[in-house]
Amino acid sequence: MQIRLVKIQRAQVVSFKRAPTGLGFNPMEVIATHPQAYVESVDMLRDVFSAIFTDLGEVQLGSLRKALKKSYEDQGWASDGSRGKTPGFGDFLGILQATPKVDQKMLNRLEELADYGFFNVQSGSPSLLDSTRPTLVQIHSRQNDTLQRAFATFVLYNIYQSMFKRGPLSHLTHAIVFDEAHRAAKLKLIPTMAKECRKFGLSLILASQEIKDFDQSMFAAVSNSLTLRLLEADAQKMAKNFGIPYDKVKLYADRIKQMPKFQALFNREGLREPVKVALGS
Repeated sequence: MQIRLVKIQRAQVVSFKRAPTGLGFNPMEVIATHPQAYVESVDMLRDVFSAIFTDLGEVQLGSLRKALKKSYEDQGWASDGSRGKTPGFGDFLGILQATPKVDQKMLNRLEELADYGFFNVQSGSPSLLDSTRPTLVQIHSRQNDTLQRAFATFVLYNIYQSMFKRGPLSHLTHAIVFDEAHRAAKLKLIPTMAKECRKFGLSLILASQEIKDFDQSMFAAVSNSLTLRLLEADAQKMAKNFGIPYDKVKLYADRIKQMPKFQALFNREGLREPVKVALGS
């Protein structure tokens, strides 16, 4: 079996090049229609920021959640099912800035993003799922690591929103390829999306250098995996995820550790054991 790398021609490029460009969409949009839909959005946005700022504690994230919730309620959203207007993406930051004794560390992190124009939303841009052309999302036009992580994480969140907005499909329409997935390693959305995306016409491809970059629960939803050479600890974990008999785990872990360049172990549903494949030629 041989896997060849295909060069994508004439891909449109989406990038965060300079402030104030914003994201091109408003993450505060509420997709669901049930009475607690805006609260659900609040909790998901809180989790997104938790993945971006991995050192924030429960108290800080609690303050962030309250500000996000208030930004919706200020626009008419309520737990009785009342639907209001979509808040501006930066509204919650203004609420935090006006809150007495707010945690300065958290505020500094958010204001750093604001300095790059991150919260300057440009609404009305089409979803990436509306395009039939290959799209390359560039996050390296700025050297700020936090900005790169924030941009990548919110783009993935927007795709998640868009797939629910268009509803279930009987066939695949797009493949989402997320390289350097460690930039959103703590995002709870990734294992959730891995479990649900096929129902909504999406194939999700994640690539990273270490097993720890992925939530263990995600492997239950993985139907295909391509494993290149890994070190001892990761090789053992990946071999266990192959679903092979226990007495063969060490054998395949050793094969992973000794894997030559440009070769990998390919595993999918229906295979009794992984097979070695060549990458390109």
